[in-house]
Amino acid sequence: MSSKYIVVAPCGNKSYLFNEFWLKYKEEKQFDLCLLFYHEKVENPSLYSSVEYFFHLKGFKYHMIHELLTSIHPEWLSKYDYFYFLDDDIQIDTRQINSMFSLSRAFDCSISQASLSQESFCSWPIFKHKKKSFCRFVGQIEVMAPLFSSEAIKKCLPSYISNRSSWGIDSVWSRLLDYPQDKMIVFDAVIMKHTLPVGGGELYQKIGVDPHVEWEAVTRQFHAKKENYREYGRLLYADKNNNWLLFFFIRCKAFFSRKKQILSDYDIPSRVKSRAGKIFKK
Repeated sequence: MSSKYIVVAPCGNKSYLFNEFWLKYKEEKQFDLCLLFYHEKVENPSLYSSVEYFFHLKGFKYHMIHELLTSIHPEWLSKYDYFYFLDDDIQIDTRQINSMFSLSRAFDCSISQASLSQESFCSWPIFKHKKKSFCRFVGQIEVMAPLFSSEAIKKCLPSYISNRSSWGIDSVWSRLLDYPQDKMIVFDAVIMKHTLPVGGGELYQKIGVDPHVEWEAVTRQFHAKKENYREYGRLLYADKNNNWLLFFFIRCKAFFSRKKQILSDYDIPSRVKSRAGKIFKK
């Protein structure tokens, strides 16, 4: 049975995490992997022999993704249910990627992401891992590692080529999806690591524009809020190690609920009435 999940990621001659982490447990992999190469020359083609798809497009991340899904393989929007757009400096292993796909399907997410480890380079603290949380419903998901449903991509795809830096297009996604409060989720159950400083990669050396200016421009173009990094709610772990008070409350509630059900099943009034009827007949 073919996979319904795919990881699509930019890749260059210095990229290595896809081999060391994304494909760490190859025999357990439940997704296809597509790499979009951005350097002029592929120095070591053999490094990419274990991936399902490899395209030498030499562009910016979301421009390459747009080309892939509109010109090269537009049918993938029907073939795959979920797409994981990882930056090549994201450390996350095969099992964690599998979990992200499973969780996103289970929660019917439009866009989701894993939480960031405490040592990760980070722009927005809201995405750092919260220990007692299983997941959080948020207003916006970052561009560096979003996991899209195919339906969400169909709505957001035109925004992918709105600028060169990709700054601000995550703000636009929220607008194009009508600012849902239960469809954008950060899964604290999965932790990834952002390994390079924000703004320190090759992208910022070659875009030739001020990303802050692009951020302002793209949000104006789509009439979107400049940022919507807010939390609408969360699901907490209810176990004695993470939240013993909540765990105790739930256990007590379950205990009394079972007792109530036993009494209901036993149906005391009917039994008394039935017994009384037999006595009076005698």
